[in-house]
Amino acid sequence: MAHTVPRRRQRATGPIYALAGLLLFLGLLLGRRDERGVNRIPRPLRMLSSALVLLAALLQARRGSSRLVAAGMGCGFVGDLIMAELLPLPEHVLFGMLSFGVGHGCYLRALGARRRAAGLDIPAAGRAALPLAWLVALAGWLGLVRNPKISAALNYAALAYALLLASMAGAAAALATADRRYTGVALGGGLFLLSDIILAARLFRQAHFNQIGDVVWLTYIAGQALIVGGFDQGADAA
Repeated sequence: MAHTVPRRRQRATGPIYALAGLLLFLGLLLGRRDERGVNRIPRPLRMLSSALVLLAALLQARRGSSRLVAAGMGCGFVGDLIMAELLPLPEHVLFGMLSFGVGHGCYLRALGARRRAAGLDIPAAGRAALPLAWLVALAGWLGLVRNPKISAALNYAALAYALLLASMAGAAAALATADRRYTGVALGGGLFLLSDIILAARLFRQAHFNQIGDVVWLTYIAGQALIVGGFDQGADAA
């Protein structure tokens, strides 16, 4: 019976993920590239795909740490609306980072709850994941994001956010070394970190290549889906 409930949830959420993927594929196939060459996937489809991942998270949110996962994805959805400038807020980049940052905090708490509930000991290789993730975030910030031409506050806010995101990705990788059911969460955290480094390079250093926005979105939303779905693979005893 313990395995039946997660399988039922996966059967319910599987079509939701499939629909999100189909919408994004159709957006790439049929969408028109914007004047800046940033996006082909229309903004409404991007927001809808995020809403669908949030719906999957809510369907999984029965108790304990699964509710933290849903809260984290909820913060991500709000961050998506802010970054798309669909919410009338000043300094949308800062407010977006704040919303995503709260979401990463929720994911970190969920990871900790899962580890404690299962009584898992992180092996030596897993303990190296967190500092390695910090190094990746720091290198990405130094090489691709930091810009002396913009305010120091914005530069260091981006660094703080990158390190928080790296903490989530590193903690997920560490947990996956102790329980392979969380490999999806770890992969999702890595994709999320990659997506945000590319996005920050575009925002702060004006980095550009054709359809950079689509690359950012696809790596981001795949990361979120892997995080949400990956948590559902583990036993929610927290």
